[in-house]
Amino acid sequence: MSRFVSQAAAAERAADAKPKPTASGDPVVSAKAAILIDDTTGIALYELNARQRRYPASLSKMMTALLCVEKMDLDQTVTVSARAAAVGEATLNLEPGEKIKLRHLLFGLLMNSANDAAVAAAEAVGGDYDAFIEMMNARARELGLNDTHFTNPHGLHNPDHYSTAYDLAHLARTAMAVEEIRKIADTEEAVVPWPSKPWDRKLVNRNQLLGQWPAADGVKTGYTKQAGRCLVASATVDGWRLIGVCLDCKDTFGDGRTLLEWGFENFHLVKVVRKGPVQISCTVNQGRQKSVPVAATQELALPVKRDAKPPKPDIDLPPAEAPIEVGQQLGYLWVAYRGNEYRIPLAATAAVDKNLWAQLVDNCVPAALLLLLLASSVGVLVYGAAAKIAGTRRYRLAQGKREADSRRARLGQRQDSHSAGHQSRPRD
Repeated sequence: MSRFVSQAAAAERAADAKPKPTASGDPVVSAKAAILIDDTTGIALYELNARQRRYPASLSKMMTALLCVEKMDLDQTVTVSARAAAVGEATLNLEPGEKIKLRHLLFGLLMNSANDAAVAAAEAVGGDYDAFIEMMNARARELGLNDTHFTNPHGLHNPDHYSTAYDLAHLARTAMAVEEIRKIADTEEAVVPWPSKPWDRKLVNRNQLLGQWPAADGVKTGYTKQAGRCLVASATVDGWRLIGVCLDCKDTFGDGRTLLEWGFENFHLVKVVRKGPVQISCTVNQGRQKSVPVAATQELALPVKRDAKPPKPDIDLPPAEAPIEVGQQLGYLWVAYRGNEYRIPLAATAAVDKNLWAQLVDNCVPAALLLLLLASSVGVLVYGAAAKIAGTRRYRLAQGKREADSRRARLGQRQDSHSAGHQSRPRD
């Protein structure tokens, strides 16, 4: 049975539910492997042997639950098999032949960590137990969980059934993106029908953080002798969720809360890129306008240390060719951060048509050639007219010069005759 603190103790512990920013070193936990990730991006904020393969125990049921939601209607009725009813340890006390909705099995395997519910769900979703195990491993490969392998849907010990804190954190992130799983993971108590009894099954979530800390909202507990005590914990403060994984712990819930509070105290979520217009424009070739304004089509928020500056985006925006439509992707804002790369598309916020010449070249080549010939003809005519005017002017200038030379010659002759007359007059 789960151990829950009293309401008074829970209220006392919840008084500081919203952590205050403090500077500190790494969190101190008893877990042999741990990780803390940002749910928004999946970025790891802290790691301790996070890539080391270990036994995940009932944390495996996160994958079982994920496949149930992805592959089947949760309101579909499932008939419990003898195999499912025979699974021991944590159970819903399912009976062979019992009919129960898949949704209620999901409550049982996530809240009570019921192994019989996990098997009944697996047989219903996979159509066959072994087929469901194949589905689990195929989905793990799709999610990039490269150090994870499942041999059953519940997590009871098997040497070939393993995962890592890193893989489990990212599995939890995928699962918590599903509303049905998110709601169940955050449910402290629930009631499930028990047809053979005059009462219903009362379920109490084994995740004690839900009763101790209002910020806590999931995800899954686990235990086997070989795996030790394990926990995937999540909490949300001011709309920002962190997910922590602690494997083989001495203080399961203490480790989970320590890890999450450390994350909120030392990091905050910063919008590095805001969705909407940006203060840059894209150069346009062959357009009626020389440039077009652009906008970021998405926002990018990153977990940044409180004493550090957020990264600045680089711009990848090469010149574009007209025509351009509104919403057309033209480039990116590019951010490199903590080993990850993010590209935020930049799209045009206005349309740009091709200029007249480009339209003629593209759509009306004969007309363009005609225009070229017409321009050439006009040029020839203009050149001819100019040449004629210039020739006339030269002719007139030459004729004027000849006339002037003729007048000067005649004047010179008269002056010579007059001088000769004076020389032939007799002296007194």
